[in-house]
Amino acid sequence: MSAFLDRLGSGPPLLLDGGLGTMLMARGLAPGAAPELWNRERPELVTAVHAAYLAAGSEGVHTNSFGGHPVRLAAFGLADRCEELNRAAVEAARASRARFVVGDLGPTGEYLPPVGHGDLDVWRAGFERQARALAEAGVDAFHLETMSDLREARLALAAARSVAPGVPVMASLTFERKRRGFFTIMGDPLAGSLRALVDAGADAVGANCSIASPDMADLAREARRLVPGRLAIQPNAGQPEMTVDGMRYSQEPAAFAGDLAPLAGLGVAALGGCCGTDPAFIAALAARLRFSP
Repeated sequence: MSAFLDRLGSGPPLLLDGGLGTMLMARGLAPGAAPELWNRERPELVTAVHAAYLAAGSEGVHTNSFGGHPVRLAAFGLADRCEELNRAAVEAARASRARFVVGDLGPTGEYLPPVGHGDLDVWRAGFERQARALAEAGVDAFHLETMSDLREARLALAAARSVAPGVPVMASLTFERKRRGFFTIMGDPLAGSLRALVDAGADAVGANCSIASPDMADLAREARRLVPGRLAIQPNAGQPEMTVDGMRYSQEPAAFAGDLAPLAGLGVAALGGCCGTDPAFIAALAARLRFSP
């Protein structure tokens, strides 16, 4: 068993990091720019964000590669630099001296027919390129994040397994709360989707983004009852609000930590934050976990 899987399977929840994009924007990344380009152009600033999360209590940080699939990079004319930018993302994370570096693979941003024009073969080839580059650079695990279509998540999982069979994989979908329960925007239900990912070989499954910690805590409790295996949870910092100063998230770190810390008692394997969270949220959660009975 890898050190990462050993840690996921023992002790309190592994504390992951929080949002990365907003932290980079606070350091000067222009809205609409490709964050992955900073892995080459401003690596010291990427490393500084990782280091801030480590100082707050994170044990593992996600690489700055959420948009590192060649389909997403193509929008910036960077598809041919997929391997370079993903390897550089790992280098920037390693420079922070994190205990665990988690290779972040986000969705392509496309949809399959009839909703969109996505091509499964193109998607798979891209996930293979990205996962291979991250693995060769030395990640401790992969995290397939913010997937809204179970088909894409399973494809990414299969691609990662095919090129790096020894690297642990976490897989997280993004859900909305409906009257009938939790579903992705493509209509994939919570329990059935996470069980499908477990059956497909994911080492941990869970949810991130879209919803805030009160709803995410309910989601985690439901998933814990119905889905076997390790669970990873990363909610947003409340709901986004557009202000004159840009996007703002309404939640305070103490409330976020208060919602998530009790999940440790359910045996949740990994906790962290997503959009709008920053090191203050991780520090508050670390403190609550440290002093929880």
